[in-house]
Amino acid sequence: MLDIIRSLREGEVVTYGDIAHDAGYPGLARHVGHLLASTNEALAWWRVVNSMGRLVPGSEAEQRALLAAEGVLCAGDRVRSANYGRFSSRS
Repeated sequence: MLDIIRSLREGEVVTYGDIAHDAGYPGLARHVGHLLASTNEALAWWRVVNSMGRLVPGSEAEQRALLAAEGVLCAGDRVRSANYGRFSSRS
């Protein structure tokens, strides 16, 4: 899972479920969230959201700012459009 998270490009937004699926653990999206919350490794956590595009509760402002700096469009507490990944028309 860590390798997948490390490989995310600037402006790419994916879901916890996408990462779990790509790592060979479909259905274990919550484990991805736990991994991001508990690791000491500096990972681009802001590029990962829930399946509805919702930003991390309690960290919305920080995540929104980090994503905006990468050209990702958010409206309120949700991702609306990203350069790459699930919320992109070009993937």
